[in-house]
Amino acid sequence: MGGIWETQNKVRPDAYINFETNSLNTMGLDSNGALAIPVALDWGEVGKFIKLSTNTKFKALFGKSLAEILPVRESFKATSNIFLYNINGLGEKAKATAEGLTATAIYGGSDGNKIHVTVTVGLDGAVTIKTYFEALQVDSQKVASFEELKANDFVIFTGSLPGADAILTLGGGATVAATNESISEFASALDSLDFKTVAYGTDDHTIKSLLALKVKEFREQVGKRVTFVTNNYNAADHESTVSIKNGVTLDGGEVLTAKDAVYWFAAAFAASTVGSLTYATYPGATEAETMTNDEIIQALKDGHIVYSFNNDEVVVEQDINTFRSFTPKKNQDFRKGKIDRGMSIIENNARHIFRKYFIGKVNNDANGRDLFKKQLMKTVLDPYVRLGVIDPYMPEDIVIESGDEKDAVFAVLGVKFIDAMEKLYSVLSANKKEVRLDGTKCYANKRRHVLT
Repeated sequence: MGGIWETQNKVRPDAYINFETNSLNTMGLDSNGALAIPVALDWGEVGKFIKLSTNTKFKALFGKSLAEILPVRESFKATSNIFLYNINGLGEKAKATAEGLTATAIYGGSDGNKIHVTVTVGLDGAVTIKTYFEALQVDSQKVASFEELKANDFVIFTGSLPGADAILTLGGGATVAATNESISEFASALDSLDFKTVAYGTDDHTIKSLLALKVKEFREQVGKRVTFVTNNYNAADHESTVSIKNGVTLDGGEVLTAKDAVYWFAAAFAASTVGSLTYATYPGATEAETMTNDEIIQALKDGHIVYSFNNDEVVVEQDINTFRSFTPKKNQDFRKGKIDRGMSIIENNARHIFRKYFIGKVNNDANGRDLFKKQLMKTVLDPYVRLGVIDPYMPEDIVIESGDEKDAVFAVLGVKFIDAMEKLYSVLSANKKEVRLDGTKCYANKRRHVLT
């Protein structure tokens, strides 16, 4: 007996009990994200995004150590959530043959020519085959037959097992250099990648324009709040593009130009949540490329990120983007990095809640729209009030109405975004009333004492 009820129409006396929640158990999306970097490499897979981590075998995958791949090395100072994309073409694979054994490089590219293989036949007939990359041993196998010989991270073997000692020095590997078409293919590949920022330092304004238009299209046509970080390119004049104006010098004397210095900031942007990057410290930097006070002011007005030296650290002068064509609908708030990322958080989470829990599942009537409003407030807005992304708001500031068509919902979120403190205007006043020992009063200011 008993059970659950939908309407109060039961006949038999009993307890009819439903268990339900008074709201959806939903979680918002994390506000940090991945960084995508196109890099031209002479080893490794091409035309494919490869997810990096602290455990990545850089030599095997890319032919270079982490320290040798500057864009990745600088990005790792802020995040390890990185996708690397080799923009070089599919090159020729290096190979060599000796004593019936052929070793062929796993990947095309000129770095395959840095491989050599040694063959040593033991007195017991067993054969030891060692593989070297840049003169460093990367693999060693002792086998009794060719069938036991396995490919490694650098070469595959074909042919037969040698009966005598041999050295195979691979050659003929060639790189197919990246072109503007390679960047176009990279831009197209971004369609299927979940990322937050894409970074590329270059002097080629055609490439900058292509990627700037791509991220603008993502924001305006696809609903992906992504950002492009490059150098000396404020022509985008849009909140989706960030321009780095100057470079830095690292501890040890390595000089990074503005092209090199885009990657740390892009990584910091990708890893950021609700805070500002104004006065964020560039790790390991000891000097900023010199700019006068007037040059810095003009660069900021023009929409550039500037690195400056402050209290023995190199810092981001101001967390801004290239947008500067202000209108009543899009004012100066849109150029501030903290506010733009806050807008991204609210937009992404509102879309996530709607897609996951409401599209096709909830009626577009007053009750359904009220449920959507409650979820927006509880899951999307209230957490970010507490985190300082938006000011406290009134429920009536959130308006959810029926749209022009029966399946459309029109939402107005009347919220105010919070920026970080950046400028202090202070008045130091000396007008402090004092009483002299003789009972007279004195008011001190900068120029005189007035006795009363």
